[in-house]
Amino acid sequence: MGWFVEYYVCDPVDERMIRKRIRIQKLIKRYRTKREQAIAAQQIAEELNHKLAGGWSPLHESDDSRLYTPIDTLRERFLDAKKREGCRDTTMVNYTSMTGLFLRWCEDSGRARRFSGTFLKTDGVCYMDSIMDKGNGNRSYNNTLKAMRCFFQWALDHCYCKENPFAGMRVLPKEKKKKVLIDKATRVRIMDYFDTHRPAMTIVCKLVYYSALRPLEIQKIRVRDFDLPHRCVRVPEEVAKNGKSRCATLSGDLMNQLMPVIDQVKEKDWYLFGEGNMEPAARPINKGYFRKQWDKMRRDLMLPDEMQLYSLRDTGITDLLHAGVNQLTVQHHADHSSLAIQGIYTDHFDAGLNEKIYKANVLF
Repeated sequence: MGWFVEYYVCDPVDERMIRKRIRIQKLIKRYRTKREQAIAAQQIAEELNHKLAGGWSPLHESDDSRLYTPIDTLRERFLDAKKREGCRDTTMVNYTSMTGLFLRWCEDSGRARRFSGTFLKTDGVCYMDSIMDKGNGNRSYNNTLKAMRCFFQWALDHCYCKENPFAGMRVLPKEKKKKVLIDKATRVRIMDYFDTHRPAMTIVCKLVYYSALRPLEIQKIRVRDFDLPHRCVRVPEEVAKNGKSRCATLSGDLMNQLMPVIDQVKEKDWYLFGEGNMEPAARPINKGYFRKQWDKMRRDLMLPDEMQLYSLRDTGITDLLHAGVNQLTVQHHADHSSLAIQGIYTDHFDAGLNEKIYKANVLF
């Protein structure tokens, strides 16, 4: 039969062991003695073992071994790379959450043992179908699609796959936000409620309405960020939604309410709203705490579900425009990237609009 090297290799697709043979008869004949021929054959075998240990497969000689990286390993490398790139904490939380949900779906659907290079577009379509089957809205669908495109584009750029399985998928039409403005009478009821049940929430509401701070920004604001002599609060870039620091104006009554709270705090690095009872502390309040307090108030006062804490921000911005403050000033105050974006956030239903127009009309 002559000289040959025989070995087995695992097919990464169906995990079958396949026997391979390399005939080396012509190569061996170059050597004079049997001993020299045996040494040469052994060197060939050792080289094959070295290549196989490094991930090489004779079944796909043109493929890089990275194509056979397990999905969970790919996720770990992706998150490590993004962390080294210096992604913001909120971005890292989003990447971690989105890829974590994807990994769990792979496990539940029997795709956990798939490799990065064998996860195909049909698999991507199945995953996005599962997102819709859960009853998620268009916004959640689009956010998931965006995250998965980013995940696999990174994998493509680093040779872990030959195509992005989520590329080319169309996003769904954006859903119009169902929010309403909060009229003055309702705002008074809300403040009276919190004055009685949770006084610290009145500060949160005023920071949202007067200072146009977002609830997630308020959660991360520290005592040192307040500059009462200059009537403002600084929103650091690592806290701001858009990654750009800004100074937000404080109202007179808000300053009077903040002054005794801030003066008694010795550790200026503490968060204004700490975990537990919303008092200043070294650790911030849970990000869902404000929403829970707001939802409880809304149920007790029987307010509509569309009336969110964030609606106070939209209301404050709209009231500034109605008060005659120019749009450019309001844009900077609200931290909007453009007037077009500002128009989206001020395009809400105003229950008192008809009454205002009626009183403004003059009969002829």
